Amino acid sequence: MARNEAATALVSECADETQRFIASMPPSEGEHATAPILGTRMHTDLFQYWLSLPRASGIPNASDFDPAAARSWLADMTILTVNGPEEIRHRLVGTGIADRLGYDATGKNLLDFVDPSYRRQCARDMLEVAWRPCGWQVRYLTHYPSGRVAHVQSIYLPLKGPERQPPRIVSVHTPENPERYTRTASKPNFASEIARMVWIDVGFGVPGTAR
Repeated sequence: MARNEAATALVSECADETQRFIASMPPSEGEHATAPILGTRMHTDLFQYWLSLPRASGIPNASDFDPAAARSWLADMTILTVNGPEEIRHRLVGTGIADRLGYDATGKNLLDFVDPSYRRQCARDMLEVAWRPCGWQVRYLTHYPSGRVAHVQSIYLPLKGPERQPPRIVSVHTPENPERYTRTASKPNFASEIARMVWIDVGFGVPGTAR
């Protein structure tokens, strides 16, 4: 019982910190939609599968999301645990993403890879997905460790975490052809440039509208 109470208190403390951070700055502005409008068929397929899951609380439980049912896009999928404003950790990383990065980023903090110019705002936008909740599509520039530079289109959808655990986000990432090559690096650099952003209303509004 004491362990459960301690876990509940920790989650509550993290939630309070998150809410203070959310209140401290607005999410990015973007287009509004009710379904994916960027990316390939893969984005729409993920969205339709997400919609098909039980949603008693308004969004699917993480336990109901079956990666095996997403075989066609599993290689390009990630699942993130949204621990708070400073830590959004990779829980699952598809093999295609690992190949492009040159290593498996499972367990790594996504924010460590985000360009410093966007890192704090990225955290705020991710929290909007998890805590509003809503969907999010972004087309952004990625610098891979290999030196490859290309735009990537990503979709992010919220999942309710298990009891006394933080929310999660499932995402699919579709890379475009390389635009250029530059020097190699020890880690990727995401989102040094944002080309387009779309907020997807899944029943709770999107930034600029009421919840």
